[in-house]
Amino acid sequence: MQQIYNPDERMNIELFLAARELPNLEFLSKSDPYLELYYSLQGEPEISLGKTETAECNLDPNWEKSFIIEYLPNLIQILRFQIFDENRMGREFMGEAQITIKDILQSKNSLISLPIKRFDKNAGQLLCKAVQMKQSNHFVQWQFSGSNIKNMDGIFGKSDPFLKFYLYSDNVWCQIHQTEFIKDDLNPTWKEFEISLQRLCLNDENKKFKIECLDRHEKGKNNQLIGSFETTIDEIFNKNKEEFSLVQPKGGQVGTIRIKNKKRIYRANFDDYIKQGTTFNLIIGIDYSTHNGVPSFPDSLHSYIDNNNKYGKVISDVAQVLEKYNQKKLFAIYGIGAEPHLTNYTLNTYQTLFPLTGDFQKPQVEGYQEVANLYKNTLKQIVVKGDFQIEDYINYIQTIAEANAGKLIYTICVIIAQGKITDAQIFQDLLIKGSKLPYSLIFVGMGKNDFTEVKRIIDKINNQQPPIRNNFTFYEYKEQTIQMLSKHLLNDIPQHLVSYKQ
Repeated sequence: MQQIYNPDERMNIELFLAARELPNLEFLSKSDPYLELYYSLQGEPEISLGKTETAECNLDPNWEKSFIIEYLPNLIQILRFQIFDENRMGREFMGEAQITIKDILQSKNSLISLPIKRFDKNAGQLLCKAVQMKQSNHFVQWQFSGSNIKNMDGIFGKSDPFLKFYLYSDNVWCQIHQTEFIKDDLNPTWKEFEISLQRLCLNDENKKFKIECLDRHEKGKNNQLIGSFETTIDEIFNKNKEEFSLVQPKGGQVGTIRIKNKKRIYRANFDDYIKQGTTFNLIIGIDYSTHNGVPSFPDSLHSYIDNNNKYGKVISDVAQVLEKYNQKKLFAIYGIGAEPHLTNYTLNTYQTLFPLTGDFQKPQVEGYQEVANLYKNTLKQIVVKGDFQIEDYINYIQTIAEANAGKLIYTICVIIAQGKITDAQIFQDLLIKGSKLPYSLIFVGMGKNDFTEVKRIIDKINNQQPPIRNNFTFYEYKEQTIQMLSKHLLNDIPQHLVSYKQ
């Protein structure tokens, strides 16, 4: 079988962040800072990569939240950091900094300290540490408890202990996990949790990691270190060590930490499922609604005056990227929202779904060039008519996916469309309902629409309670190399497949 594109094989970095000497914007306490990260390629619009957790009452935070970013050595990748103080009124700007990924990686130990500026004045330092990220199949699940933890609160109270975990990389300790705190308890038991070996020890079972036990004070202000210890996965699992002495920074035992429950977990990844024989269906749906413009006009996205109109270019590029997922390079091609007058399929009414081949029993063509030719050769046989209604296309895809549930067949579907969706609420409901089915849906946005509806649907899916699998990806098309299109278009497919299988 030919090589299948897998984003997990690319060079990803994990970015750990901390700040020092931030300005205090509070009067009776300390600021509660969090960081927002923005990313851009030089000359392209900036996007948000998310934000960290809020560090309560802390002007020297080590944020646990890290960011995984692909490193593209031939491009200028710009990172912009903004730090805010979270308060009752909302938030207040604390400062910002900017750097390229290449500059971080070229620094000693991939660690750099950046000046933070607040209205052109110095506002502390931002510490950025990059660690090369590799795919990990190995996880550990465990639960920790403590006994005889030193009381840091005197005779009027007891310590409120919690644990912090640190990865060791290039002589730098990076915080990777923090437990909940247990109120007034010198013999605490913390909740069970799971962590990957990549995050814990860079997949090296002999590489040490550190655990600190701290006493939490009110609002996290001036938390006190009780003690710490270092260990390895080899020591815990192969040598079966389950009890560790907490040692103060100046020496002396201040309690014991035990591992109550522990187990290793192996999770298959994308390559594992391919080796097991998983194959892919490829389906492309094309929006012919009136929102694209009249094809006889040169400004139409479907203009047949232009031999290589915008849809033609996108359809060819998308199919070229996708065909490596199917050994026979077969694509099923459908039109959405028009009146077809094809040689072997003619109707005088608006159709929400029709095969571009004119045959529902044989909707496939072979190779991206045939996909492009089919679109071009049938363009004048299709009457642009009506709104963009997507319900029938999604129902059709989900019917195919449901029929393949339990088989080694996964469906990759693409919608190439402008963003004005008539039945957006129905579309959203269908995506949520079908989130457990073996398919991925990629929406490739055309034209100058702001795609508000599509983005709102993604936000709605991501904020479902309880959380659900998200197998829906949006990409606003831009002219670029096939390699870059592959990166954007197929970035989420491996995770979609893995999340379905698990």
